[in-house]
This record gives sequence, structure tokens and C-alpha cells, in this order.
Amino acid sequence: MKTAPLGPSPRTLGDVLRHSARRFAERPALRAGPLLLTYAGLDRCTDALAARIRAAGVRPGERVGLCVARGPLALVASAALMRAGCSYVPLDAAHPSQRLRHIVGNAGLKAVVRDESGRAAPEIAELTALHVDGDDLTPGPVTGPLAGSGTGDDAGPDPHSAAYVMYTSGSTGVPKGVEVTHANVLAMLADALPLFGFTDHEVWPLQHAHGFDVSVWEMWAAVAVGATLVAVPPDAQQNPESLAELLLRHSATRLHIVPSVFQHLTEVLEEEAARLPLRNVTFCGEALNYRAIRTWSRSQPGPQPAWCNVYGITETTVYNTFKRLTAEEVVRADPATPIGTAYDHSPAVVLDADLRPLPPGRTGEILIGGRQVARGYVGMPGLTAERFVTLPGRPGRWYRTGDLGHTDGAGQLHYVGRRDDQVKIRGFRIELGEIDHALRAVPWIGDAAAVVQHTARGEPVLAACVVPGHTAEGEAGAGGRPAGGLLDRLRKELAAALPEHMLPGRVVCLDRLPLNANGKTDRRALAEDLSRRS
Repeated sequence: MKTAPLGPSPRTLGDVLRHSARRFAERPALRAGPLLLTYAGLDRCTDALAARIRAAGVRPGERVGLCVARGPLALVASAALMRAGCSYVPLDAAHPSQRLRHIVGNAGLKAVVRDESGRAAPEIAELTALHVDGDDLTPGPVTGPLAGSGTGDDAGPDPHSAAYVMYTSGSTGVPKGVEVTHANVLAMLADALPLFGFTDHEVWPLQHAHGFDVSVWEMWAAVAVGATLVAVPPDAQQNPESLAELLLRHSATRLHIVPSVFQHLTEVLEEEAARLPLRNVTFCGEALNYRAIRTWSRSQPGPQPAWCNVYGITETTVYNTFKRLTAEEVVRADPATPIGTAYDHSPAVVLDADLRPLPPGRTGEILIGGRQVARGYVGMPGLTAERFVTLPGRPGRWYRTGDLGHTDGAGQLHYVGRRDDQVKIRGFRIELGEIDHALRAVPWIGDAAAVVQHTARGEPVLAACVVPGHTAEGEAGAGGRPAGGLLDRLRKELAAALPEHMLPGRVVCLDRLPLNANGKTDRRALAEDLSRRS
């Protein structure tokens, strides 16, 4: 029996949760170790925490930091903040001080919801803090401003209120805050949910951090269809053996996963000869890894899951296209990743440099329009105007993705790459220019550029190509001869400015960086040079 996509005319994400709490009241909504929250319990926890947030003096319309570990508190706290009429701004206590300070200032944060992990971030110490812990995952009576309101949303948001602000990598070295509304997310859910063929009693892992926009789909698609989310504990986040064990133990039916992570999972299942009868695997965040799909098929005989690929970005609310792969396409392994067709209310076009339409087969920039286009960048009107545009003869606002692609004769989209220096590593969107900026700030580096290499298994890895400054002569080899311990030293110095996923996995010292005809650093030549050295 298929579930209805959403409740009757929801205005906010809080309405979606309220509808599911009524429809699936005693169905498991969230499992985390010994914790089990039903949908009714999840709704009551959300109401109770929303009441605490209001009682703490936080007002509707404010942006509030959310600094908690990934897992159950991220779901409950983000839902509570939105139900209280606020938008949540993810903060990661493990991120560098410089990045956290920028987000706090740029978003205008005055308050933060944090768990014990958030106490380790001094950059948020001056904010009004509301502490959350395991007690907030225990349903109880609602007290305070929301008590007895009936819906809990009476003074809450409307569809065009901001739901969250997600910070992405910035080419100038400054992260960009993308403001997304309830209406944007509801539009995504309304268009996307019917495409996946969800049935009753779906189970999938809650594994992505709330600072990664895939978490929005992971959480709210589950809430909308009454699925059970299984929180992935910290020791399983980077451990494919533990992740495989969790999926097997809870009989997961679906995965929403980055291809490079799926590769490791398939290898573990093959080595352990374990059978995981998934119904659907949806890939996101990176180019498809066909070899991993074939490994799965070899090690998992019998009915295969539906292999799906989705495409989208933070500025256009998570996902915008859908593609179900055929067995022939898996074998053929098209180098231009097929991303399918755009959603009904999220049109996609491929345009040339002058924003003119291109015929099938011609590569150009992908632009996304429609109801999922976000408000823009917080405090960056110039960049917002540059990237969020209007097109002659096409209604509404369109977002210039910077992604290159083409259509085929059937109107299907194929992703080719980036027109600038933005890449995706393990699902994280990264501006190489931001890494360049941090590298050049290191005292002993005269010049530097980051590039992406691929391992023998086809996984993307960041590499730093550095030209040592005069003060560093004798400390690091030149001409591509890395000095002993240089990578560890560089990673430690960069960690003050960059999060873990943006730290290079390799460093090579050069006499100079190659330049292209325009006098700019030639990243392609650098990548080719490093490939020859490997």
C-alpha cells in the first residue's frame, strides 16, 4: 500500500509532522540505540522543545544556531525551532573558529540550541544558549507559550518563512549562507515523493549531518511517508563495517547515499557475504560509481534494488531531478552521469554563456527555476543578483548552478562537470578557491592551488600543490619531492580555517604553478601532472 505524499495542504514542515503524527501515531519514527520514538512521541517532543525555545525568549522569525551532534537531537531540535517560528542554522563544533565566527556574524545569530558537543565551541559562548540532551527525546507534557494551542503552530511560520540557512563553501574563502523557505522544501517533497514508490513501513538510516542538505530530504521524506529513521551512531559514521551491521540489524529498505560511501559499503558486504535486501538505493552528491553497483549485483544475488540517481543543490533545495537507471545503463556506464528529468515544478534548462538555449547533445550550464529556488545568500546581495537571475520569456527566478550538462534526444539531462572550480568530495560541495585562499595564508607557502585526483578505485581525493616561500627553503622539497611529515603539518595548519572534509589528502611541492593562456592557474595541467607522478 503506497502512502499519500503529504497531508492536506500543508503550510509548513510542522504541518507535515503533525499530519503524520495523527496518521501513523504508534508507528516507529526514530530509533537511536535503545531509544524508540513513535510518530506521536516525536510530535510531542517537538512541541515540548518548541515551547522551551519560546520560553527562553526566542521570537518567531529569528535565526537560531543549531549545534548538536548528528542524530536524533538534530531532527527533534530542527523541527522544534521551525515549529517555534524560527529558522535553524547548522553549526558544527568541530569546524574551525574562523568559519564558526563568520557564520554567527553573517547569520546574525543571538541564540543557539546546543548539546554537550556544542559546549566545546567557544565561538558560540556569547550566544544565548538553550541546552538539549536525552531528556528532550522523552515525550512529556507541553508547557509554556505553546501549551494548549491545539496545533502548536498558531504563532509559527507561514509557507514563505525561512526554514533553515545552510552554509556552503565559498570561492572567495567566505562560506555562503543559503536561506531556504518552508515553501521551497514542501515543493520538493510534493514533486519528489511520488517518484520513489514509497510503501508502508520503510526503514532507512539517519546518517547525514544536519549541515549537509541531504539531511533535509532524509528527515522530511521519512516524516512525510511514515518511515522509520535509524540514527547512525558516531562510531559507524566513518566505519562501513558498523554501517553494514546497523543496516542488516534494522532490515533497512532504502539507502540515500553518496556513491563513494556506497563503494565502501558494497566491499564490506561482499567480504562478509552478507545479504541486505534493499528495495531502493538513491545516489546523490557525486558522479555515479558504476563499479560499486556491479559489485553489489555480483555479491547480492536475487532481486536487485531500484537504482536511482538524483541531482540538486542547496540553492535549489536539495533535489531537482530524478533518474531510475536501467540494467543496460549500469553496464554501459555513461561517463556523463545521467540525472534524468526535472521535477514538475522545478524546471531545468541547459543554456550557453549568453543564456541562450542549447540543442540536445550540446554542453552548457544547467539552470534551475521554479518553486524550489531559495531566497538567496544571506548578506550577499551582489552574489545573489549574480547567481539568482531572470530569463527572457521564462517565468520566475532561476539559479545559475555552474554545473555543465546536456540533454539527449529524449529530453533527459546528463551531468558533465563544473564550469568553475567547484567540486564534490564525499557529497560535500567544495569551492577549490576557498582551499586556495587558506593555503596561501599559511606562512611558509608562497603560492598554492588545490586539485582533485582520483584513487585507483575512482574515488576523488583533494591534493594541495604548493610552491614554498623563501622562508620555507630547506623545509620542504621542491620539484614535486614532498618533505617528510609535510602533509600532517599542512593539515594541522589548515585545520584552523577549514573543516575536515576540505583538508587535502596529499601535498606536493613544486617550483611554480602552471598557468593557462589567460594567466590563471591551470588546474587541469596540475591534475594531469599529479596523475603522471602517481
